[in-house]
Amino acid sequence: MLNLGFGEIALIMVLALVVVGPERLPYMIRYLGRQYGKLMRASDELRRAFVLEADRMDAEQRTEELRKRREQARKRAEELRAAREAGEPEPEGGPTLPPDAAVRPAPPPEPADAGDAAAQALDAAGIEQAPPPKTGEPT
Repeated sequence: MLNLGFGEIALIMVLALVVVGPERLPYMIRYLGRQYGKLMRASDELRRAFVLEADRMDAEQRTEELRKRREQARKRAEELRAAREAGEPEPEGGPTLPPDAAVRPAPPPEPADAGDAAAQALDAAGIEQAPPPKTGEPT
């Protein structure tokens, strides 16, 4: 934090002993320790308050974004419902997703058996497999 070496710390201790005196030095060190603790607690509390405020603002922003998407979906559903009732054909390709909608990827294929899965995992990790021991030979 302050990048003080042993020599600097020893010099500060000797100066404190000379200036404050040996009788009052323990009380001064205790007082400084308490003040340092209060300062650390206040800074932690302030940091926590900033983080909570930032999280609250982020949550409000996400809530507003979800409200907008819900309203767009509701309008789109009403348009499609009105088009069906009027007998108009649906647009090609069926209902469309908004441009920022996430598309889920297909799940990976299942391995044939547990041995193959272990071999695939070792190959993916770049670990060489030891050949199986030959029967009839001492190990």
